[in-house]
Amino acid sequence: MTVDEVFHQGGPGCYELTRVHHTDGYVLRVRVYRDSYAKQSSAVAEVLTPLFTWTIIASSPGHSWHRTTPTTAPNAGTLIPVADEVLQRARRILPVSPPFTTPGR
Repeated sequence: MTVDEVFHQGGPGCYELTRVHHTDGYVLRVRVYRDSYAKQSSAVAEVLTPLFTWTIIASSPGHSWHRTTPTTAPNAGTLIPVADEVLQRARRILPVSPPFTTPGR
């Protein structure tokens, strides 16, 4: 379930989507950054650890999806397919249930 989504338009050719998901007992964050250069673009999925730090568990380099995105985007729709692909990869990597519990629970 998506619990938060932020889209930001930066400079020329640059925009970013950040989404937070609750899935299978995990909190996952997906960040997709589209720069005007493919080499500087990236997509990552991170899991929130019990110490409240983010650990990257899946990524996709910009060269694999950059050419499918326009130079400017009016909304997050352009990056959602990239975010969904990285999220699905992260979900396949993680165990079915978290190996840890939240502190204090």
